[in-house]
Amino acid sequence: MRAALFAFCVAALAGPAFAQSAPEISRFSTGQAGAPPAVWEHIPLSHARKVTEYSTVVDDGVVVLKAAARSSASLMGIRTDFDARAFPLLSWRWKVIQGIPGAETQNRAREDAPVRLMVSFSGDTRKLGALDRAAAAVAESISGQPLPYAELMYIWGGRVAVDSITTSSLTSRIRMLAVAADDQGIGRWQNYTRNLVEDYRRAFGEEPGRITAIQLLTDTDNTGGIAEALYGDVSVAPAAR
Repeated sequence: MRAALFAFCVAALAGPAFAQSAPEISRFSTGQAGAPPAVWEHIPLSHARKVTEYSTVVDDGVVVLKAAARSSASLMGIRTDFDARAFPLLSWRWKVIQGIPGAETQNRAREDAPVRLMVSFSGDTRKLGALDRAAAAVAESISGQPLPYAELMYIWGGRVAVDSITTSSLTSRIRMLAVAADDQGIGRWQNYTRNLVEDYRRAFGEEPGRITAIQLLTDTDNTGGIAEALYGDVSVAPAAR
């Protein structure tokens, strides 16, 4: 049930795409602390499930997004529409204030993360196998909208190696790439730039489609714990020449 609800939220953010010549991702740093982040949407997993608290705060003189999860899970996301091959470089930063010692990325019953950055891709759903089609059908029956063709998550993993990829127990169309893990680096800002095309090819063994949504998630609904983290601005750019 939790997996289906999670898929529902991803589907809600991957609705009608909005064409644009260059991807523009609303920046937290340009907003005012205490105000909801412009354009970003807070999406609960269900009415019965506790939501993660998201708010804008100032850290080191910069407005950032704060996430506080207490046995909870919900998304902050933004719709977009661009070709990953034209803008393959994804950059972001985050800081985990309180991690999740009991989290285990490869154990469905304890699969939580203090921070995640998730990227939704379009594609030909007719190519999906029976199990993935069944998972998509369950999610669509709940949300009324189809799932994204594929979801690539950059996560702070639990009990997995950094740079390892874990396939979701829900569907093979969700792959989790651990850019950090366990307690190393907690309390410090971590900066990342990843090549979306290269990571997608490695995770799924195929070429990526268009990107339809970017989401952030701090969740502790499986472990029942507490996690706090800060997210900085997210941006995309063309490959360096």
